[in-house]
This record gives sequence, C-alpha cells and structure tokens, in this order.
Amino acid sequence: MSEPSGTTGHQATPAADADGASGIGRRLAAHRSRRGLRVAELARDVGVTPSLISQIERGQSRPSVSTLFALAQALGVPVDAFFRDGEVRPYDEVPSAGGRYLVRKQTRAAIDIEGGVRWERLTRNTMDHLDFFELIYQPGAESHPRQYTHPGTEMVLVMRGSLEITVGFEHYRLGPGDSIDFPSSMPHRYVNPGEETAHAVTVIFYERPGARGGDGDRGHPAP
Repeated sequence: MSEPSGTTGHQATPAADADGASGIGRRLAAHRSRRGLRVAELARDVGVTPSLISQIERGQSRPSVSTLFALAQALGVPVDAFFRDGEVRPYDEVPSAGGRYLVRKQTRAAIDIEGGVRWERLTRNTMDHLDFFELIYQPGAESHPRQYTHPGTEMVLVMRGSLEITVGFEHYRLGPGDSIDFPSSMPHRYVNPGEETAHAVTVIFYERPGARGGDGDRGHPAP
C-alpha cells in the first residue's frame, strides 16, 4: 500500500482522464475547498511541499500510498474518497450491475497511485469501520521509499506473486496463500521484489468510526 524500487519522492505524470491523475487532483481540490484549507495549510498538515499539492491537484503528479493516507487524514475523509467523483450514498441506494450486493470486477472503484500501484475497492461503497481493497503492485513497485504509519489494523493475503512487507525492524516475504496482520500504527512499507505483478487482498480495520481521518496520526513516513 507507490513508486518503482529505487525512485524517491513523487514523479510527475502527464494529466490523464477522470480516473487518472487529473481525477485524483480534482477530487483532492474539491475536498480541500470544502474544508476551507489553502494549499500551504494542507501541505503543512500532510508534511509535504505546497508545490507537490499543486502538482497533484493539476494532474501533474500522483500521490504515493503514504501521501494518500496523510491527505485523507488531514482532510477527514476515507482514502477511497479520491477514487471517484460525487458524494458517498447510503448502501441501499447504490446500484449494482449484478444484483443488490454484488460488485463486478469491471465496476470496481479504483485508483492508480504513484509508481505502479493500483487499489481496487471490493465493497460497493465506503464502510465506516474498514477498508477492503485488492492491491496490485507492478514488479519493483513500493508503497514509499520509507516506512509510514496510519490508524487501524492491517490484514493482507497475497493471492499472486510476492510482496515484501516490513513492519518496524522485521521483514517478511509473502507468497501466494501467505497472510499477515499488524497494527498500521507501526511503521511499515510494501515492496514487490519479484518480476511478476503481485495481487493481494487487504482489510484495514478501524477500531472506532472516524479514526482514519481528522484527528491523531497524520500518516507521515517514518524518519
């Protein structure tokens, strides 16, 4: 939960369609405006430069995983608020192409993050107490060059390929069928060390509604 191995910082990318960098930027700008925050204020809260916030909002850069968590916490929104346009609707008002409760693969809300990482939401809509995503890491992709933190408990099951997950000073290499759980408040990072695209399912459980945003840990990369 990213940049190819060996990259640092945030690389600029061309403006894309509504589901790409420009879509992320538009949603970020909308949430920032609703909170009445200036670019410099949000940058200070997140721990990045105002220039980076401006680049993301203009669709010239994508946030890394750690920056995405930090933005969500600073703005008091779930991380999947950047996946799509519009307000979250109640569960019973969400249409489904395959039935009332089904999410078809081709209709998943998704976001492509910096450096070859993609998240796809596996629930029909945002849930108050957990996130349920499929993680897709291209070969060499990583969540961030440094470890980062955010609220919650993280659970991961690798389905295909491999992921190297560092939690504190401990390093774990997971292959298909391997799983791990750890407090997300522990510094951690993900890397795909292999030559095959890695697919994993993750659940991030929040102990209390609203714990993922607004107050508390901002999710900055660990020093």
